[in-house]
Amino acid sequence: MRKPEDCTEKSHIREEIDRIDRSLVALFAERDSYVRRMAEIKSDPSEARIESRVKEVLDRVLAELDSADLAPDLYMQFWEELIEVNIAYEAAAIAARLAEENETTGA
Repeated sequence: MRKPEDCTEKSHIREEIDRIDRSLVALFAERDSYVRRMAEIKSDPSEARIESRVKEVLDRVLAELDSADLAPDLYMQFWEELIEVNIAYEAAAIAARLAEENETTGA
């Protein structure tokens, strides 16, 4: 691992960006496993979107971005989209599970 100031060639920077991208993918996979588990625990598709939780997450991320001196316009758009994708996944997964349970029980 090289610090940015220790990179003296473009290839050094590319290697570090690739390393970071691998780490980001691993973190997204970990995050996704929790989203999937949440979909298993929730009992109704309407539970997928909890506005107070969405606001809480976005407020926390905005504060983190501010403390990291990152452009909120770019990263907040990404986070909002990530949350929307997760909500859609949860709602669909919960609905599918309930439909399967209803078929199994004949309800």
